[in-house]
Amino acid sequence: MPGASPTVCVPAGLPSAIHAAPAATRTFARRTEEVPAARRFIRDALAGHPTCCDAELLTCELVTNAVQHATDAARVTVAVLHRGALVHVDVIDDGCIGLPHWREAEGHDEDGRGFQLINAIAERWGFLRERSGTCFWFEIVP
Repeated sequence: MPGASPTVCVPAGLPSAIHAAPAATRTFARRTEEVPAARRFIRDALAGHPTCCDAELLTCELVTNAVQHATDAARVTVAVLHRGALVHVDVIDDGCIGLPHWREAEGHDEDGRGFQLINAIAERWGFLRERSGTCFWFEIVP
């Protein structure tokens, strides 16, 4: 993926108005200390939008997942677009090891709640796996 432009993972069935270039895109190193920068990026990109706080939270979860689990990735790209009330966010890593999967967290488990959180807040979500990496996306509305 070096030098390549990230592709926004817009799922099929969306209105044609959403099929547009991302409002904002930024690439981060796959390092723990970049997670707060990704949160700030979303906060700035969606300033004043009613879903800003939820988008920040879910993006933070996905960037953290990429940092922890995409061990062969060097970069994580966050792309955000919005049309009216709908916000679509992609978190794209350039790794090829492993696939995202649902885990059931119990009791005092410290891990395993990220996808549950995304499932509870997002209208729609999913992931796409390609040779160049993995794109996990979500959509939210107020």
